[in-house]
Amino acid sequence: MTEAPRDWRAPALPVVEELRELSKALAVNTLDPDALAQAAALVREARALLDGPPRTRWYDRGGATLEIDEETARAYFEQSPIRGSLNPVAPPLTVEPGEREDGTPVMVGHAHLGMAYEGPPHGVHGGWVAALFDDILGASQWLAGTRGVTARLEVQYRHVTPLEEDLRFEAWIESQKGRRIVAKATCHAGDTLTAEAEALFLKVDFRQVQQKMKTRKGKPGGS
Repeated sequence: MTEAPRDWRAPALPVVEELRELSKALAVNTLDPDALAQAAALVREARALLDGPPRTRWYDRGGATLEIDEETARAYFEQSPIRGSLNPVAPPLTVEPGEREDGTPVMVGHAHLGMAYEGPPHGVHGGWVAALFDDILGASQWLAGTRGVTARLEVQYRHVTPLEEDLRFEAWIESQKGRRIVAKATCHAGDTLTAEAEALFLKVDFRQVQQKMKTRKGKPGGS
């Protein structure tokens, strides 16, 4: 009887968490050179254990029609550099549907960023704030039953977004007409509004996008 393949995701989670902690330590601690040399040897040994075939990207799971099903969405949430539970670069941001006091449907995001994401003193780097907005605003498109790509993102920084505090994002659809979708979002740390954003998304055929990017890889200058 053939043994069913073991799921690798659960064992991967503690590895990802240790990598996040490793990144934080390198960003903030004063380190001994001898300890770093020993750490480098251990990291090389660990890296050798993680060799394996590339995982299927989330957009390749959708087949020719790029349909987003449960498995496709799961793969995206694992691989995303903002929300990826299995991506050590991601803070990560968690997202869920919600509702504002006036009844407006929103997507609600929660994040808690450590010192590895520092920009201004005690604050999250503005580029990361923008990246978090881009993700939560993109997620708000599900409220409109559509999906597109970011054409414009404008962020108004109202206050330093603090590190090591719980951040709450809310994003909603402001308007949509034809291919254009306008969404807005806010970021709060407690009662403090730290930033707000507006994004313009354009509906696209993701099958064409994928085909163009595959073609580009075969051209000079492609990666």
